[in-house]
Amino acid sequence: MAPPEPRPRAGLDPIARAYRLGTVTACRYLPDGLLNRNWRLDTDAGPFALKELDALDPDSARRSLAIMASAAADGVPVAAAVPAADGTTVVEIGGHGYYLTPWIDGTHLLGPDMDADISFHMGAVIGRIHAALARPGLLPETGPSTEPPPTVATAHDRIGDYLDQIAARAEPDAFDRAAEPLLRSRLDLIAAHEHLRPSEDPPAGPAGWTHGDCQNWNLLWRGDRIAAVLDWDRVRPNPYGEEIVRAATYQFALPDGRIDLDNIAALVAGYRTVAGIGPEALADAARRRWWRLLTSVWHLKYHYYLDRTASDRVFFSDERLLRWWTANLDAVEAAFTRERR
Repeated sequence: MAPPEPRPRAGLDPIARAYRLGTVTACRYLPDGLLNRNWRLDTDAGPFALKELDALDPDSARRSLAIMASAAADGVPVAAAVPAADGTTVVEIGGHGYYLTPWIDGTHLLGPDMDADISFHMGAVIGRIHAALARPGLLPETGPSTEPPPTVATAHDRIGDYLDQIAARAEPDAFDRAAEPLLRSRLDLIAAHEHLRPSEDPPAGPAGWTHGDCQNWNLLWRGDRIAAVLDWDRVRPNPYGEEIVRAATYQFALPDGRIDLDNIAALVAGYRTVAGIGPEALADAARRRWWRLLTSVWHLKYHYYLDRTASDRVFFSDERLLRWWTANLDAVEAAFTRERR
């Protein structure tokens, strides 16, 4: 028998009272979230999306929701917060924080679903996000909090920690057995490419406040247009090129790890209809993003330290993406710098 779906820890009735929802007639858990927990609620007041804050404190969530409201005023599609009965956007019940947004019908498009026109639109929306977050007075004026590219020694320490954990297990499970050879192979891949580590100089190109996690699971589509940009919990100052590259390589990755390079060029063209960025900045951002992917196994923190498996699938899909990207490094960087066909 399948285990019961998780429910909000504060209980449905207190949440319904806080938001004046009436009766909750259905509650469906949405398992795709990696950090916080999400549900669809069907209620007397209509359908809503409910987020329970695990990795975000209530004050930070309130800041994110205020940013979303400002971005919406500048034409960015968002799911605006529903105020509770007392007017607050985040309620705290039994030591847990929650916020509610209207339910927006839509789908999460993946790499095979994308074409050049859809990609162009996505690029323009990212440009509008950057322009909206740059509105004077919305956020503090600050430079990007960039760190030097990870060193080879740092990567070895990260990967070695998980190899040690697997080795210490009396009976490795299926995930351990699948991950272990990939981690050892990753060490070989790093050794073969350590001469391509990006410069420790600051990243090239424009920077400012960014969404921070603009990727396929945070973009809700209706047809060929974005209906809502979700989860503004990681808004941060960063090079714009970093967000463009991260969004494109995740969105246009195919199941076997290949990246649709023509869609990259279309996304960049769409972005440039709203905001400017040059080829040097994009090539630099692509190299830095590739190196970060090569030296990171962030997914395994959730599996081995937090006993959460939602990121397991991303570990394997990132591995396929990384292998293809490494074999086609020059072609990927060229896609970010060429004109749209």
